[in-house]
Amino acid sequence: MQELIPVVTGFLLTTVLGGLLGFFFQRRTWAHQHRVQTQDQERKQAVLVFEEVSRLLDKRLYRLRLLYWSLTADTDVRSERSESHMDDYRQVLYEWNDSINRNLALIQQYFGIAIRERLDYGIGAAFVELGQAVEAIWRRFDSGTGATGREQVNDALLTELGSQIYRYNLDMIRAIQGGAVGWLVVENRRPPGRDGEIHQSG
Repeated sequence: MQELIPVVTGFLLTTVLGGLLGFFFQRRTWAHQHRVQTQDQERKQAVLVFEEVSRLLDKRLYRLRLLYWSLTADTDVRSERSESHMDDYRQVLYEWNDSINRNLALIQQYFGIAIRERLDYGIGAAFVELGQAVEAIWRRFDSGTGATGREQVNDALLTELGSQIYRYNLDMIRAIQGGAVGWLVVENRRPPGRDGEIHQSG
């Protein structure tokens, strides 16, 4: 009987320890698989957010450029092309403002606060400033003065805004490629008071 005790003890220890080790490694495997799946899902969602915001940025810039170019002719009367471009520009403004807070929230969630603030306070602010300047040219035609006077917009400023948008898109693509999106963005933590802001980047 005494000879069986070490055998039974060894069997029990082996079985228990083997089971515990197996459970431990299985949980690690599951956790790793879950993490990989979550990262993949976050990356896919980040791609969708990037595509939507990038498309809106390019569309708004192109419409603004077309409107500006159509208003710089040496004439006191707006052309039919100008009227058409203004309609197109207003349409993209509606599209932009219809989803501005949603897009800002998604950008922050998937790319972080710094990327969100670049869109809101950098690119968005430049759009507002240049848009207001182009609209001022538009209104001059109503007073019969045409595209005269000193304006706060020119091709160089529109080109610079285009460069900002290009760099912004590139940084989002790099974040996606590096996997630094969604819950992996460390800077998403912030003291309360800023995240709930509502903006209308007109």
